[in-house]
Amino acid sequence: MLFGSERKSRRLLANGMAVSAAFLAAACVSANEDRALAQDHDMTVLAHASSGPLRCEIRESKTEGTVQLTGVVSSSVALSGRFRFSIIKSGVSGSSNVNQANPFAVEAGKEIYVGHVTINLANDDRATIELSVSSDDGVDCRANASIGR
Repeated sequence: MLFGSERKSRRLLANGMAVSAAFLAAACVSANEDRALAQDHDMTVLAHASSGPLRCEIRESKTEGTVQLTGVVSSSVALSGRFRFSIIKSGVSGSSNVNQANPFAVEAGKEIYVGHVTINLANDDRATIELSVSSDDGVDCRANASIGR
């Protein structure tokens, strides 16, 4: 009788530890998602365009000395296609040319990040950003922006 009671206690302890570990893991994932959302709220829309159900945006987030640039695609209907995210930077700190291009697929009512670049932006530096999006069924969207210090 003593052994059965001891096994039951160990089983309850093990189950309790498993539930606690699952809760802790879920809390960590939720905290990471909350941090990502908080970062999204610090973004400023530099440029946006739309064509039919397709919308494209260029967003920026500034930190000390750097600028994060992000291309965002959303749609009121499910779409797939290709995007090109380009940044041309020039100034006293030098010049750079970044091009990102890939296929994309966005669900109806959702938005996705299709490009992301972090650049240094010193005094007298300028950058030109372009997001060009084309869906497989011929809908095109193009957003352009310029930034500088």
